[in-house]
Amino acid sequence: MALDLGLTTHQLLSAMDGVAASVRSRGDRLSETLERAHSVPADEAAFRTAAVGRRPYISARTGPEGLLDGIAPPDVPADWTAVSVDGSHIDVDRHLPLRCHLINLGGCAITYGRGPGCELFSEPALAVDDEDLYLRSPNGASGETLIAGPLLGALRTVREVERLADSVESLPTDRPVLALLDGTLAFWDLQRGQYPRYVADFLIGDRLSCALARLREASQSGRPVAVAAYTSRPRTTEAAGAVRLMLCAQGDGDCNRLCTARRSDLPSCDGAAGFDDREMFELVLEPGHRSPLYRSSHLAARFALGLAAGQEWSHFYYLNGGAEIARVEVPDWLAQDPELLAVSHAMLVKQCQLGLGYPVAISEAHEQAVITGHDREEFRRMTLMLLEQRGLPTPESTKSFSKRRPWV
Repeated sequence: MALDLGLTTHQLLSAMDGVAASVRSRGDRLSETLERAHSVPADEAAFRTAAVGRRPYISARTGPEGLLDGIAPPDVPADWTAVSVDGSHIDVDRHLPLRCHLINLGGCAITYGRGPGCELFSEPALAVDDEDLYLRSPNGASGETLIAGPLLGALRTVREVERLADSVESLPTDRPVLALLDGTLAFWDLQRGQYPRYVADFLIGDRLSCALARLREASQSGRPVAVAAYTSRPRTTEAAGAVRLMLCAQGDGDCNRLCTARRSDLPSCDGAAGFDDREMFELVLEPGHRSPLYRSSHLAARFALGLAAGQEWSHFYYLNGGAEIARVEVPDWLAQDPELLAVSHAMLVKQCQLGLGYPVAISEAHEQAVITGHDREEFRRMTLMLLEQRGLPTPESTKSFSKRRPWV
């Protein structure tokens, strides 16, 4: 039986009054929290928001701004290029008789100013052999891990960075470059210890580290190369957590021990709890403005995954692109270069303006990379057909067959 929409609608209607009251109360609390936060001097805010215990509070800022100050963009360069790479994949399907996965990378390079132009690409890569489907423990030790699920997503991200380095290196060196990735480079699943250590050593310590080194070298070759990872509508809470910590009446250690991000018995802390960064910066930042640059103790944990010194991505800021708040992660070498940070801010704001609130280069890269539902079904059909042509068995699981041919 399908979803009973009539009963569901009745439940939604019953819940609306409570939801509306909660939203109004939440808005009042947020406005009061921001008013209190703006009254705290910048030096005191910096001291109170140092890293505490294991929680991902902001641990440093690279400029003199207050915790929630907005920074306007400078003028965009006359001539520049925006390049982006995105990816999508078809995961290993246990209902198919052929064990395989496919990663499709798409990208674009858009040149502005003199000699404008646009180059697009789409590059599928199929993995069927065991050496492409598994990561194995080095030095002859036992153990292997199938590249599927979140691990396939991590491999795809690494390949996106590698392909981004290829694209940047192929560009002329006479103009600044904004090199964009879609999403975060945090690799949360690898950080949580879900996979053996050799998996992170290979993906992060070997391949990602090499790709990031290439991007850094490109930026030091005589033209600015600003690399950034752009997350649309983030759900992170680091800056909001830092604000709550700053306003808590207890000392830093006691707040870390007694209070939570959602609620507290202390009125000074409880009133500032439960917010995320995006809703906070929706009230703080004007269109085109960014927040101060923050250093995250949580993101800095990626160093332990094997990134070489100088390749960390522990800095980030929030940007009002005109239609939404985005989180922008940048490598530490860019964060430590005020001029490069400023020009990257200008180019990214222009990208959002051209893309009606979203970076046009990322949007175009996504269009080249996306694998549609029709594509996935055609991939399945083509795989089965080619197996049959070669006289190979093509048994599908009965569950898969039943889902595609309902009996009632």
